[in-house]
Amino acid sequence: MSSRHRTRPIHLRGWHLAVLASIFLALPGIALASDETAKLTLTGQAERQVANDEMTVLMTAGARAPEAASAAATVNRNMEAALEQAANYEAIEARTIGYSTRAIHDPDDRSHIQAWQVEQNLELTSGDFEALTELAGALQQGKLTISQIRFSLSREARQAHREDMIETAMADLQAQARVMARSLGARQLRTEEIELLDDHYDRPQPMMAMRAMDESASQPALEAGHSTLSLRVRGTLQALGAATLDVEPR
Repeated sequence: MSSRHRTRPIHLRGWHLAVLASIFLALPGIALASDETAKLTLTGQAERQVANDEMTVLMTAGARAPEAASAAATVNRNMEAALEQAANYEAIEARTIGYSTRAIHDPDDRSHIQAWQVEQNLELTSGDFEALTELAGALQQGKLTISQIRFSLSREARQAHREDMIETAMADLQAQARVMARSLGARQLRTEEIELLDDHYDRPQPMMAMRAMDESASQPALEAGHSTLSLRVRGTLQALGAATLDVEPR
């Protein structure tokens, strides 16, 4: 074979490579979108109304006397009797909270103490509304007064809804992620991180009940109502295959 027909090696300079690369990128069917990703950070939420299943009554034992010791003795005696009475109700949790002693001054002479006011609170909590209402009425006959009534959700009730709410919040997050991924032209989603945020519990406002529930007066109208539970999850996902978006200049 003649040397003039011998194949010579082709040596490409740098500018040749640049031209070939530009031609390759311009060929149809060749897309870099498959390697493109977009990071999505989203929040999913779940919320529901749940009937309150717990009732709390705050009662106060108070006494006023010229001597602080005398007022304290009266409060202590009335509170001990109330605790003994509450112990007869197994479904009711009772605990004492707060103890205060306050001097009552003469309005005309602030240096002179007319009397001493002593108070102590008793908190009663139960899921048995009827039993708790009965006990509160009885304790009012024993010199205690109702300062506040409130309804709430027990820990058990909140926990019972937690798992379903997590699933609902995750479904909400995933639905948002799919919509955003489709709008970017992505084909797949890959989860990077999921964070469960603190759940929120909106307690209803307490009701004031200062009037005594004696035999001559009707029982106060009580409505347990509902509380709002809400839960959020925050997630970071990768949208795989997201197309590069061209932005036209103005």
